[in-house]
Amino acid sequence: MKIAAFYENIIYGAEKEQAFIGDILDELKAEGLQMIYISWDSLKGKEEELMHLFGEKGLAVEGLHQHFDFGHHPEDESYKEFIELALRVGAANCLIVPGLLAKEDEGNRKEMIENMIGVVKKAVEYGKERGILVCMEDYDSMASPYNSVEGLSCFFENIPELKCAFDTGNFVCFKEDEEAAFSKFADKICTVHLKDRSHQAYMEGDRGCVCYDGSSAWSTPIGSGYIRIKEILGRLKKRNYEGNVIVELYGYEDILEGIKQSIRWVRQQAGVNT
Repeated sequence: MKIAAFYENIIYGAEKEQAFIGDILDELKAEGLQMIYISWDSLKGKEEELMHLFGEKGLAVEGLHQHFDFGHHPEDESYKEFIELALRVGAANCLIVPGLLAKEDEGNRKEMIENMIGVVKKAVEYGKERGILVCMEDYDSMASPYNSVEGLSCFFENIPELKCAFDTGNFVCFKEDEEAAFSKFADKICTVHLKDRSHQAYMEGDRGCVCYDGSSAWSTPIGSGYIRIKEILGRLKKRNYEGNVIVELYGYEDILEGIKQSIRWVRQQAGVNT
């Protein structure tokens, strides 16, 4: 089990602090960072440059992630290019966020979800041919039809070989129990997003996840919130989990310090070897 972080979180922090990305990667590597989790958008036009940088810093690519709009565009085959990119950069998995539903889409909700399922199924089949695991997560937006156990289960039931990128902090959308969700999806997990939550913001500028009842759940460094992450890590170890964990702090303004604190907690308190 290795520790990764979202490149987009890292670059946001580097730009905010007006620091060189290479220096920031050195700092995070010294804390125990081993891998990078990065979006297709971030790699576009910069693949050679970024892969050289990651290699220079001794960091591998854990996986790729990307938003799509398959609900409106069921003919979209861009997932093929996405999966081919994963192959080129040595990623083991591709996280697909297949689309969101706006208020004006509610009348076509069933059709749009069916469109998403149809394209994700094709992507899974293509990934299988190319040796790449295609996965989905419990995406934390009230516009997401897979932000709950029930919603995500619908995709797994219709696409048996689809894998799960389990996000510890996203079942807060409907105040669902993250350990119960883990039990439901454990056999499908190929990668884990470690996201902790707080009932309040840490500092001005923090952005929270809006839940079904209008309340907010705020991102906070791993181990400092109310999500039972230590328990989930323990259950992963008992299952001889062979994948990796990714610290995630979208919405947390003091993000570089938050990533460092999170990596330290995962290493020192949860017993993840680096």
